[in-house]
Amino acid sequence: MRISSPRLRRLDGALANLPEESEAMLLSDLDGYLAGVIVCPDQVLPDEWLPLVWSADGTATPFVDDDEARWYAELVLDHHDRLRQALDTGRHAPFFEIDARHDEVMWELWIEGFAAAVNLRPLAWGAIAESGDAEAVAAMAGMDTLVRIARDECDLDRAEIDRLTLEAPALIPEWTLRLNAWRREHRGAAAGSADTPRPTKIGRNDPCTCGSGKKYKKCCGAG
Repeated sequence: MRISSPRLRRLDGALANLPEESEAMLLSDLDGYLAGVIVCPDQVLPDEWLPLVWSADGTATPFVDDDEARWYAELVLDHHDRLRQALDTGRHAPFFEIDARHDEVMWELWIEGFAAAVNLRPLAWGAIAESGDAEAVAAMAGMDTLVRIARDECDLDRAEIDRLTLEAPALIPEWTLRLNAWRREHRGAAAGSADTPRPTKIGRNDPCTCGSGKKYKKCCGAG
């Protein structure tokens, strides 16, 4: 997808400039990851989800100093907030990479990001099935099917896989909006309309929420 927004171009470029060995997320999988964090049946705070943006296991801190760590964190948190606003107003437009060679939408990157968010709280998603909301259950099942297709682990017949592969770019925003509607209904409208769910109080010896790996008092809480 061509990036028309200067804000997204800045975020895309910033993520691409992180050291390759850190395995930091790029814009498409970050977009899917944040969507999964937002629609999760449980509230997930930044100090839990943010470190995984920078590395696959959440332990790497690929920043030259604390100022850079804060700058990157603010970029990602801003995208999180804007994405939630878009979801809550029904204007969700996932960011998908395009394979220019074949003009194909690479939705698989986005869905892998979503799957990483699901893995943060795998048991929590069972609340959707338990609620009996048929549309939300179908949406979650659809997302799971796309994950399995992306990983070449799906046991559907080839015709059905080809159909879902073709329709995935349209199905993903539809299903994400359905899951967000479930989240707003079951976690409360207040949770859906609030700003980024950042901790109201951080202990000075707690890990900093920017993902730097340092204690809060020696990072964002310094000075």
